Amino acid sequence: MTDEAEAYIYADNAATTPLSPAALQAMMPYLTTEFGNPGGIHRIARAAAEALDGARDRMAQHLGATSHEIYLTSGGSESDNWILWGAVRRYQDRYGANAPVCVITTSIEHHAILHTCRALERAGVTSVFLPVDELGHVHVDDLSRALDDARQRSLDAGVDASGCALVSAMLANNEVGTIEDIPALARCAHDHNVPMHTDAVQAVGHIPVDVRALGVDALSLSAHKFHGPRGIGALYLREDFSIPPLIDGGAQERGERAGTENVAGAVGMEAALAEALDGLDVRRARVARLRDRLVRHVLDTCPDVRYTGDPNSDRRLPSIASFLCHDVDGELLVVLLDRAGVAAATGSACSTGSTDPSHVVQALGFEDSAWSHGSLRLSLADDVTDADIELLCDRVPRCIKRARLLSGMRN
Repeated sequence: MTDEAEAYIYADNAATTPLSPAALQAMMPYLTTEFGNPGGIHRIARAAAEALDGARDRMAQHLGATSHEIYLTSGGSESDNWILWGAVRRYQDRYGANAPVCVITTSIEHHAILHTCRALERAGVTSVFLPVDELGHVHVDDLSRALDDARQRSLDAGVDASGCALVSAMLANNEVGTIEDIPALARCAHDHNVPMHTDAVQAVGHIPVDVRALGVDALSLSAHKFHGPRGIGALYLREDFSIPPLIDGGAQERGERAGTENVAGAVGMEAALAEALDGLDVRRARVARLRDRLVRHVLDTCPDVRYTGDPNSDRRLPSIASFLCHDVDGELLVVLLDRAGVAAATGSACSTGSTDPSHVVQALGFEDSAWSHGSLRLSLADDVTDADIELLCDRVPRCIKRARLLSGMRN
């Protein structure tokens, strides 16, 4: 229940999105009558295989890839884990298990990357976390220096190799929406003979994503971020860039990822992405305009609130409005917004009980706890309306002011 009679506004679309009716409709036959295992040879299995192949072909077209470069996974986290572990194993297969090796990523990645890097460290791999500037951008010069250092460590150990198995940088940040210059980072990585991966989970379906234009060797995506079903995603692997399987067993996914394929999920994912890309440029501009209206109102009416991420719409996801609120407990603010009829998010890991500030906020340079604990992310729906923005302009400032008062009383 909310404190008001108006509609509840879901502004946490960066966490997950509702399933598209078009995606559900496309999935229904494969959840009911067309139930075959695509690995079989009878007519029911062949029908499932044809549906799977068609969905894969169209997914590839949406991304500027070819169908044999698309591998289905359970989502972004699996794709990220697979590429990191696979790239390291690929490197060690070439240069030996004892050759010094690192992975280079950024300080603002999703935990699917960061936690996998920590697991790799326990296996003897070095992780390098590149800094970002106050807007959340990674700089090519920092990557170049890190790659030079990796090369030198390898030479010092008597191995004539790059010393780096993979560079991984997200295309768009999930907390502040900043879009990275992935083509420039990829060129730098390739100049050092190192493959490039991007976690595009937040970007696909929201901005144009073409793997050739990005120049990457690998890309992760997840369907539920663009109105597809949960539990399905993909990993793009450039044709001449192969990594060992993460899951062994059957011959599915051309022997690279065992397990009976999720045909309904694949069909739904493709249908959702096709719908998201239809009219994308017009929708992006409209959502960005409404977001900017909300941001201006919050900043104009709430003292001691900062807009985080890159304010330039060309370098930011259109749907994400992110703030730091001085002397505000972010988790309390999200609770108050929920009661006022707004679903929002804070950067801190409230689901785990942690009171630590977001690692992204800290990487942006906000170390003062009076700022760093007060993060707020509003991620707007694709079909957000002027009426929704009016309600947000009323509710959000009210809740920030109340949260600041209550946070002060707690202290």
